[in-house]
Amino acid sequence: MNKRSSWLRVLAVMAVLVVIAACGEDAEEPAATTAAPTTAAPATTAAPEPPGPIKLGTLWLNGGGAVGLGDIMRNGFDLAVKEQNEAGGLLGREIEVVDYDEGYSADESVASARKAIADGVAGIAGGNDATTCVAMKDVAAEVGIPLVVTACGSELITAEGYEGVVHIRAPVKQSQSDSNALSVLARWMIQQGYKRVQGVGVDSDWVRLTHDEFTRIFAEEAPGDFEYTGMVYFPYGTAEARVEVTKGVGNEPDLLYLGLWGKDVVVNAVQAAREIGYEGDIMINEVVFTPPEVEALGDLAEGVYSSTGWILDESIPEAAAFSEAYEAEFGAAPDWWSELGYTAAKQLMAAIEAAGTTDYAAVAPLMNDEHGFTTPRGKPLRFNEKGLRLVDDWIIIQAQGGALLPVDAVPLAG
Repeated sequence: MNKRSSWLRVLAVMAVLVVIAACGEDAEEPAATTAAPTTAAPATTAAPEPPGPIKLGTLWLNGGGAVGLGDIMRNGFDLAVKEQNEAGGLLGREIEVVDYDEGYSADESVASARKAIADGVAGIAGGNDATTCVAMKDVAAEVGIPLVVTACGSELITAEGYEGVVHIRAPVKQSQSDSNALSVLARWMIQQGYKRVQGVGVDSDWVRLTHDEFTRIFAEEAPGDFEYTGMVYFPYGTAEARVEVTKGVGNEPDLLYLGLWGKDVVVNAVQAAREIGYEGDIMINEVVFTPPEVEALGDLAEGVYSSTGWILDESIPEAAAFSEAYEAEFGAAPDWWSELGYTAAKQLMAAIEAAGTTDYAAVAPLMNDEHGFTTPRGKPLRFNEKGLRLVDDWIIIQAQGGALLPVDAVPLAG
């Protein structure tokens, strides 16, 4: 190979290297480009979803012989919530009511209370009998959830130091007040001149408390010729007490006290007493002798007594307004049970509104406060230092001509 050929090869290699270098420089420094203008909107953060409703739970009887009492309290509660929702809700949110079954045992009540808490309710109202409501209160105290106890007859609701609970019925035991709903009944029986009182009732904490208070007052204050022959018990939750009523009537009382509740059991017990020939007076457990029982008994209701913490007085503006709204919604006049449910809802909602939050720890200390609303009794809702409602008197009622009428009032001390 001659020198010319070698030289040409060198030149060719150098040319290739120059081309490669030029290509490399173009890759490292691409030509600048101008982006086309865009009309797309800038990215934004999505607005948060509005908060859901505030849930309030109720624990009243949903089945069994006394389901009607639960229904009436739920009616009152639902009416108060309906009015609040129509006025704009609670903390600017709609209120949703979730109903749970109180049941007839502590286990049932506990299970329902735990379910309500797990479901995220902001507060609970409930309680018919001491058998269930004390257990309900204990569950509430574990987590600090606000609780309004309604008809339960136990001093343990407010005596054990949980600040988040209030009790909106009247006092029922000497440890609460010597002028309580049971002691004043016993004194009324003495004042009426009865000489032999016999009780028949369900085997529940409430009826056993009734027996204890009757025994105490009769022993301390009744004349020497007075006799209280005790209480004959039958299973709680059943609707038939004919055998026990027959036993009670066999003691020949001039007043038969029936410590029981639920339309069927009340009607069955009164019918049983009259069918076996009892002609003396009958008094039914407090506030469970209502218009449906009177209607079902017909002529057998005449003269039967009961008692209550509230009876409709339409001369009181708040009572008249409550009655009109209740009857429009449910087709019947309100009674003490519906007043309890209504007032329970009002207090629970007022405490949450005052706290400005549904946080349990913020609401619980406000449950015992007076929040400025007037109850259907025409008075503000007030409590003693332990959370027990302050009530002025207890009312004796009697069936007369198919209606329940007030016949006496006895003072109470809260």
